[in-house]
Amino acid sequence: MAGERVVAEPELPPFPASTPGGLWDARSARIPFVEPWPVSADEPVRPTAPVSYLLDFGTGREVTVTGAGIIGRAPQGVGGESALQLVRIDDPGRSVSKVHARFEIDRDGLWIEDLGSGNGTTIEQPGMPAVDLRPGQRYAARAGAVVRIGRQSFTVR
Repeated sequence: MAGERVVAEPELPPFPASTPGGLWDARSARIPFVEPWPVSADEPVRPTAPVSYLLDFGTGREVTVTGAGIIGRAPQGVGGESALQLVRIDDPGRSVSKVHARFEIDRDGLWIEDLGSGNGTTIEQPGMPAVDLRPGQRYAARAGAVVRIGRQSFTVR
């Protein structure tokens, strides 16, 4: 527009450790160096959990899960959760509830939670007795665990 004054950005001086091509050295005095967080030698290093798991169903179907989701005959988001992975189980006998269980993957691994299903959820970890899940409580499902939902089941891989 007429009469409008344009103010240019002031030109910055070259970085002290820059090269003629404009690249700079990351060890420059202008960039603070932060020491890594101290780790005690006695503190065990905790391995990170996988970002995805494979659910190997007894029917031969395999589903890769990531993040959080719902497993059931007609899964849908619960309580306003819309960004969930929905894992549909074909169950003509209707032993699996429409919204049977919830799963979630975090840095500690895969978690399963029964959502008050009619026929319950059971987890059997390798070398351990089966555990019946109480609705509303999260249970870890390690690799090799067999999860039974109604009369259907899957193995966590």
